[in-house]
Amino acid sequence: MMIEARFKATVGLELHVQLLAAQKLFSAASAKWNEPPNTNVNVADAGFPGALPQLNPECVQLAARAILALNGQIQQRSAFDRKHYFYADQPLGYQITQQHHPIGRGGYVDLGSLDGLEYVKRIGIHQLQLEQDTAKSIHGVYPGHVLVDLNRAGVALIEIVSKPDVDTADEAVMYVRKMQNLLRHIGVSNCNMEEGSLRCDVNVSVYRDGEDRLSGTRCELKNLNSLKVIRGAVNAEISRQIAVVQRGDNVEQETRGYDAQSDTTFVTRTKEAAPDYRYMPEPDVPEIHINESWITRLRKTLPETPEAVMSRMMPQYGLVQEDVETMLGEPGCTAFFEQAVVGRDPKRVLSWITSEVFGQLAYRSQRLVGSSLTVPQFTQIIDALSSDAITSGQAKQLLIEFMDGEQRTIDELIAAHGWEVISDDGKLRVISKQLLDTHPKEVARYLKGQTRRLNFFVGKLMQATNGQAKPQNASEIMKELLEARR
Repeated sequence: MMIEARFKATVGLELHVQLLAAQKLFSAASAKWNEPPNTNVNVADAGFPGALPQLNPECVQLAARAILALNGQIQQRSAFDRKHYFYADQPLGYQITQQHHPIGRGGYVDLGSLDGLEYVKRIGIHQLQLEQDTAKSIHGVYPGHVLVDLNRAGVALIEIVSKPDVDTADEAVMYVRKMQNLLRHIGVSNCNMEEGSLRCDVNVSVYRDGEDRLSGTRCELKNLNSLKVIRGAVNAEISRQIAVVQRGDNVEQETRGYDAQSDTTFVTRTKEAAPDYRYMPEPDVPEIHINESWITRLRKTLPETPEAVMSRMMPQYGLVQEDVETMLGEPGCTAFFEQAVVGRDPKRVLSWITSEVFGQLAYRSQRLVGSSLTVPQFTQIIDALSSDAITSGQAKQLLIEFMDGEQRTIDELIAAHGWEVISDDGKLRVISKQLLDTHPKEVARYLKGQTRRLNFFVGKLMQATNGQAKPQNASEIMKELLEARR
């Protein structure tokens, strides 16, 4: 969208990112997604009187990794606050967050050519804070009633608050996409917007060219749940505010939603100011104190940045940017690829990872890190396939077995299945001739010009050999014998 020349926009983003912690922020309840409703909840999550929160150190470490990866500063002293508000899906009546003393401050994200931007743009980070998630409200199951699932209540989030450095909807989308790639790459979050593990609020204001970029009244767009929605909502709100100013009216500070069908924003409530939340120090959770040696050790565990990985892997392995970005979206995948590709065709290794392995991971709702598949098992499949020791279908079956936890070697599995490839052309010719003699009508059709009947005979040969013939070899032999009958 082109903004009218006399006006410019100021955009700031708040990303709510669910951490990849096994347990919740202040309880031992599981943080797994998509479990049966109200099964991952304990007395602290449900707000029972007298139940005290206990900080999960894994969440602190994940938040600190994110800060370092964003070039920010881990605060050696941070503390929690209570943010009071009542929602049906907020059992405590308040949220434990870090408004005043967050665990991280500063940092930045640089956008450039690798992100699809024709210029270089630095988006500053104001702060990064730990906080609890709310429960989930479910509407429309019973008319007039709202169901509440407490599984998400108390799950650990980090809220990443940008500085108001973004100028356009395109920059906003690039910023969120880059955050997704980075946080997945360092193992902090899966950042799946469709699951709600990354949610985005955007603050938008407009100002006339020549005025202070912070002079406009900002409106907050809440719960934008896809990159497409973020782009549409920001553009729609910029257009709305410009129209308000052009009419001579004042933009009111408020919270708004976005209707994608009409491509318009709408008021949800007037914007609360900080005093409305009655922030107070959280009395039940001690301060976090972090020393410099802990920060130094943590910094050494961070992998290469996604930009560095792309810049190195594209020329090294002859890959395109999209290939590397796909692998960066799965934690641990680039390391898996680089171990597996040694002495092998990069394109074949990449294809098998991004199609077959990723397909199995999606089917099982698993991540590569933590799955049963090892690099040696994967390379055994690739090597056997490359040497025609197994067919493509057999390779896929072996992958399933390895991901099911199979520990036998590929040679043992091939023998157990009776999958040894028949490499004796003489034996294949004998079987092929028998098949041609058994199906004279199909032979006649082929000889009359129906050359697709070749596929019929190749299929019969593969069936007769229980898939042990090489498909290409079977096709060549069968075609030669058919042509000999002319």
